[in-house]
Amino acid sequence: MRSVVVFLFSALSMMPFKVWAAEPVWFGNANAPRVLAIDSAMDLASFEPILKAFVALHPDVRVVYRDVNTLELYYLIIQEQKHPVASLAISSAMDLHLKLVNDGYAQTYQSDFTDNLPDNFKWRNQLFAFSIEPIVMLVNKEAFPGELPDDRQSLLQTIRQNEKTMTKRIGTYDIRESGVGYLLASQDARQADVTWGRLLEAFGSHDVQTYCCTHDIIDDVASGKLVLGYNLLGSYASQRARDDSRLKMILPKDYTLMLMRAALIPKGAPNAADAGVFLDFLLSDQAQKMMQNQGLLFPIRPDMNNANDPYVVSAPGPTGVIELDQQLLVGRDYAKQKRFIRNWEMALEISSED
Repeated sequence: MRSVVVFLFSALSMMPFKVWAAEPVWFGNANAPRVLAIDSAMDLASFEPILKAFVALHPDVRVVYRDVNTLELYYLIIQEQKHPVASLAISSAMDLHLKLVNDGYAQTYQSDFTDNLPDNFKWRNQLFAFSIEPIVMLVNKEAFPGELPDDRQSLLQTIRQNEKTMTKRIGTYDIRESGVGYLLASQDARQADVTWGRLLEAFGSHDVQTYCCTHDIIDDVASGKLVLGYNLLGSYASQRARDDSRLKMILPKDYTLMLMRAALIPKGAPNAADAGVFLDFLLSDQAQKMMQNQGLLFPIRPDMNNANDPYVVSAPGPTGVIELDQQLLVGRDYAKQKRFIRNWEMALEISSED
């Protein structure tokens, strides 16, 4: 087991940039004969009960869990292609995971659980969705000026009418550092190009604050440093809003983006067998119900949703479901990606060195 930890840290040390990653966390019996290493762009708080339930069912497996940023996770899998460390990789940056599959970095897995997934929830039997996320705004009710926004147009109106209060107090992802941030920004541009352009312009003229990670934005909204966080993952926002009466999660009524969290088994993974067992567990009744009943995540299986359950989220308007399909790769074309980021930087009035 010590060799696994050493390998994890040595892999991180060879990365071409600083990795935002927590120290590996272990679950299960220290004497278990097998190790399942999971790299994931998911806060441990949302996943720990599921990990504990898995090792309780499989005492012969010890899980080591590493929390890595979505963009860094993508590069880490490429970096480790000759000697993979992770047996399973989980990300909300669907486009980056799809690109890994398309570029040959994942291996095929098939079971009764994956066969039962609808075709739009998997890709080539190598990428599998297990939860779905509404993309939301999070507001500090005590700090927000005036009526809370219910869509992007009302947010724009509030920004224009409360310039002093809103300046430097809106937070969103830095799409240069966050893989999921880039995905959501590009999807916003596809859903409503005119509204997205106006929103970017308003963000730029009011010194929007950019972040690598959801929890940092939520922390600053909770503290009052920010009055609003834009394009946040709904599971994290709902957890914090549930426990903090100052916070309100808003699903925009003009449209609510919905993305999927997805998992793949890297090609040449050291313990692909247990990775498949864990993937099946994620899709099982037990894990899907845990996601729902404990408010951890929003399950991918609609049969697990209870309309009377407080953890079910229903969008007030149309939804823009980000599909697992070839279209996602278009936005990751290098030239288009570079141009999109440059236009984003110009709109937000920030330089590429910031």
